[in-house]
Amino acid sequence: MKQQTKDILYKIDRTVKPILGVMSVICLLLLCSAALNTPVKQILTKLLLFSAVIWLVLVVCRLCLSPFVKSDEEEEFEQKVDYILQQRQAGQTASSNYNPLRELSPGQEEKIKEVLRGLPENPMKPGHINLALVAQYLTALQQLGKANLKDKHHLRLWVEEVTGKKVPNSSQFNEAIPSQTVTKVSSARKKLEAVLEII
Repeated sequence: MKQQTKDILYKIDRTVKPILGVMSVICLLLLCSAALNTPVKQILTKLLLFSAVIWLVLVVCRLCLSPFVKSDEEEEFEQKVDYILQQRQAGQTASSNYNPLRELSPGQEEKIKEVLRGLPENPMKPGHINLALVAQYLTALQQLGKANLKDKHHLRLWVEEVTGKKVPNSSQFNEAIPSQTVTKVSSARKKLEAVLEII
């Protein structure tokens, strides 16, 4: 079927839908009114029959169009999927431009990335980062004035991209940074200072 024909059928279906809703309400009101014993009962009954015929035609029209037109649920689902894909694409674009590292030469940046990539993964979850360890190194970088950890959303995506490993959900990640384990952060800081001095 041509796209133009699909568009026409879609417009007809979407035009019929609100009319069907209005006719349903009218039929219901006329049914209630015709049930009462009033002087205009015969007129109301005739109007009810006329409205019921129109309602039935509209229902048949929508049923005939349904194989060729997306349902409201399908359309809503597609809109949600499109929105999610747009948000993900926007996040990826923003994260590809994001870099938390500061005041480092390109060589130093690469060396820091190698250190983060080389950190042991989570022993309980293969393929996942060891969040506590990564948090210690990121905190150490911040203390050295070599990283800005404020934008945790993009930082999380950056860590995932740099390490090539999966990262825990945002709430866990945000809670872990900055690391509060002073001695381990101090140890990570010494190792990073040694790496930065080599370059």
